[in-house]
Amino acid sequence: MREFKKRRGPQEELFRFVLKGAGVFLLFVVTGFLMRSAWGMYGKMAAASQGQEEAEAQLAALQAQQQGVNNTLGQLSSKRGVETQIRERFGVAKPGEGEIDIVRDQKVPTTTAAAKESWWQHMFRALVVW
Repeated sequence: MREFKKRRGPQEELFRFVLKGAGVFLLFVVTGFLMRSAWGMYGKMAAASQGQEEAEAQLAALQAQQQGVNNTLGQLSSKRGVETQIRERFGVAKPGEGEIDIVRDQKVPTTTAAAKESWWQHMFRALVVW
């Protein structure tokens, strides 16, 4: 069967070798470009995901702030709420109102439990702490 095969010359063999090498090189170059573009898409996706998380957190904060403003607005719609807000923010009082300070007498016990404790009980408590 080998006798039917057409013999190639050295120039044709060299041409086929160079052609195969160029094909392999071209495949490496295309693979490099594909990997670079895939890495770029991954970076864009990660940045978009992080941006979405930040936007959702900011939206939640703004919704909480809006709820607080609505609550304050609801309080300010009544006369009592306005008075309460003025008292809290500016620390004012009506004429005749004053501040009451309750002071309690501190009685010191004459005998303590530590004074009644013997030295071996004191050592036991110092060694075994639970």
